[in-house]
Amino acid sequence: MILTRMGNKRRIIKKIASYFPEHRLRIELFFGAGGSYFYLPKPKYSILNDLDNDVTNLYLIVQNHKAELIKQIEILPISEGLIKYWKQNQETEPIKKAIRFLFLSNFTYLGKGDTLRVGLDNAKQTLLKNIDSTFNHLTDCKILNRDFRDVLKCISFSKGLNDKENCFIFLDPIYHETEYVYNVPKWTQKDTIDCLDLMVNCGIKSAMSEFNHPFVVSEAKKRGLNIITIGERANIKNRKTEILITNYELSQIQLQFNN
Repeated sequence: MILTRMGNKRRIIKKIASYFPEHRLRIELFFGAGGSYFYLPKPKYSILNDLDNDVTNLYLIVQNHKAELIKQIEILPISEGLIKYWKQNQETEPIKKAIRFLFLSNFTYLGKGDTLRVGLDNAKQTLLKNIDSTFNHLTDCKILNRDFRDVLKCISFSKGLNDKENCFIFLDPIYHETEYVYNVPKWTQKDTIDCLDLMVNCGIKSAMSEFNHPFVVSEAKKRGLNIITIGERANIKNRKTEILITNYELSQIQLQFNN
């Protein structure tokens, strides 16, 4: 995993994934930093989507231009001057765009792109060390840059190994009423409702991670969806309870990580 972002699920993802059904194709509608992907066994097939073009461009560069990305990271100066420059200037060339995104996400405080993160760690070496494993995880993955509502429309499901019964959708959207720095439009109640409606209507086993916000819980229950309490997740500002919303009963799956 090479991208540092707020909301990373690294510490709880195995517990969340213990409620995933068996599947050959995983569809991730909000890929982000990939915390729900890079720390789990790789599925046979993957479709990874994110509306944030900075995210999808980065992973396409890892897939197709790994050596050049490594070279550019190695010569990258970690300086406050770069923060000031890249706060005011975008990049359009794909590799430079990826480097800018990595710099502002990984080398600034909380990934907000405002203040250089200074400590005893060596963030650049950690980043370089993780590129090969990220590349290996992304092998044969399809990477899309779409609104989550448009992803399923472009997938060809067929009878047999690629039918809906062998697929699984994981939704890890922006959590309702939480702060975020992603390069996407403001998340709304309608967006959350559209996620829940997608789960009800898609005909594919689906799970969505969220906090136990009363609005989210109420809307999920209205639709007959199941709510699983995962546990408390803490950040710098507060502690909240993580939940997993599913459109399938637990009796339908075999728990893989609970023992």
